Amino acid sequence: MDDDFFSTIKEFRETKPSHILIIKAFKEIKPSSQNWCSYVIIFLLSAYTAASISFAKETVELVSVIAHHLIEIQLAIFGCIFAVYSILLAFLSDGYMKRLARIKEKDKTSMLKNSITYYESVLFLYFISIISSGALIVLTDFLPFDASLTSNLMLDNVLSAIGLLVYLLYCFRVIYEVKSTIYNTIVLFRASIAYRFIDFLEEESNSESKL
Repeated sequence: MDDDFFSTIKEFRETKPSHILIIKAFKEIKPSSQNWCSYVIIFLLSAYTAASISFAKETVELVSVIAHHLIEIQLAIFGCIFAVYSILLAFLSDGYMKRLARIKEKDKTSMLKNSITYYESVLFLYFISIISSGALIVLTDFLPFDASLTSNLMLDNVLSAIGLLVYLLYCFRVIYEVKSTIYNTIVLFRASIAYRFIDFLEEESNSESKL
C-alpha cells in the first residue's frame, strides 16, 4: 500500500480530546505578519465600539442589543460553514481524496488532513463565539440596566470596556475568518475540477490508444 495512504490513515485514526482541538483552532486566528493589517482594523473597530458602549449611560442595554445581533450573525455563518463541511465530505471522490492525500504541505501533513482540520477548527471557533454571545445575553437579561461592577463609575467603565474589547475582538476576528473559509473552499473545489479534467484527458488518451 502507498506510504501516503498509511500516513493518511494514521492522521485520521488519531482521535484527540475536544479541548486539544479547540486549542489548535485558536492557531487559525493568531496574529501573524500576513494578517497584521486586518488585526489593526478589527482592533480599532472593537476598541471604538467597546469604548462607546462602556461609557454610555445605558451600557447593559447596549451590550444586550449587540450580543443579540452578533449571535444571529454567528448562528447563520455557523450553519453555512457546517453545510459546506458536510457537502465537502459527502462529495469528495475517491480519486480526489487519493490526490489530496499525496500532496504534502509545509508541515509535512497531507493537504486532505489540513483541509478537513481547518473546517473543524472554524466550526469550533464559531461554537465558542456562539456560547460567549449566549452567555452575555443571559447575563444582561438578568442584570438591571443600572447595574454596576464597583462603587467607582470610572472603574466600572474601564472594566466593562476591557471585557467588551476582548469579546468584540474575538467575535469580529472570527467573523472575518469567513474570508479564509471562502478562499479554502474555492481552492478545494477548483482543484477538484482540475483533477476531474485530468481524469477526462486520461480516459480520452486511453480510448484513443485502443483505436
